[in-house]
Amino acid sequence: MKTKTAIRCRVGRIRYTNTLPFYHGLESRLSGEGLELEWTKGSPAEINAKIREGEIDVAPISSLEYLQNQEKYLIFPKLCIGSRDFSASVLLLSKEKIEGLDGSLVSLSEESLSAAALLRILLKFKFRFENQFRRDPSNPGEMLAKAKACLVIGDEALFFHPDVFVYKTDLSELWWEWTHLPFCFSVWAVRRSYYREHQDEVRLFYRRLKFNLEKNLQDLEKLLREGLGLTLSSEKFPTVFGYLFNLNYGLDQAMLEGLKLFFDYAQRLGIAPRPGKLEFAEACLR
Repeated sequence: MKTKTAIRCRVGRIRYTNTLPFYHGLESRLSGEGLELEWTKGSPAEINAKIREGEIDVAPISSLEYLQNQEKYLIFPKLCIGSRDFSASVLLLSKEKIEGLDGSLVSLSEESLSAAALLRILLKFKFRFENQFRRDPSNPGEMLAKAKACLVIGDEALFFHPDVFVYKTDLSELWWEWTHLPFCFSVWAVRRSYYREHQDEVRLFYRRLKFNLEKNLQDLEKLLREGLGLTLSSEKFPTVFGYLFNLNYGLDQAMLEGLKLFFDYAQRLGIAPRPGKLEFAEACLR
């Protein structure tokens, strides 16, 4: 009897703590299902580049990456990484309050795409500022030595403890106060070319991914213990538990409205084309 050959699926894995609920236990849930997973780990910007160039088939990508290359991707329904108020991991660090940054140079983490666009939108359209920007490696101390303010994201922002006083502005909280809508940083996407050839496998991956996420979010204490080795007595436990508890992983109607508004502002800013209709992987809707 011939053994059915497993289908290879190259999956992008963002190396930040906020993606742990997606990934922890996922491989075991897909074991024996006919999918051979090949993992690629990196920052959001690195994962964006690899899926854009066809080196990855499926990944959580920056929402702006989807907008800038809509012809390449289909979105997984109901999944995202977003925030309805503060995120704690998308921070503007500055030597003075944000209200005093008009005309200032701002350093942007080169790991970021959506958050960098969000900051530029807030400065331009909420505050009516004119700023200059530069992209730098994600090192808050070095970034602030080169500019009056800097954008840091992910674990670098979550666990940053400055040696001197700096102002911290949570950008998704600022967006929420301004628009009364949540902010969607990342969506799960599949390359259209891969989807055309492997719809059944994509649907299987999506269903296991969604189930895995839901199970992990039901017991965050277990997730942190198994996934990060953190217990109730660990110094980082309260920070990480509260962080994951507050994030939003569901692409619901409010999140979609916030995403569409972000897309409109990105187009007005001139950093993305006119948004088309959001296109989902329809096999995942069945």
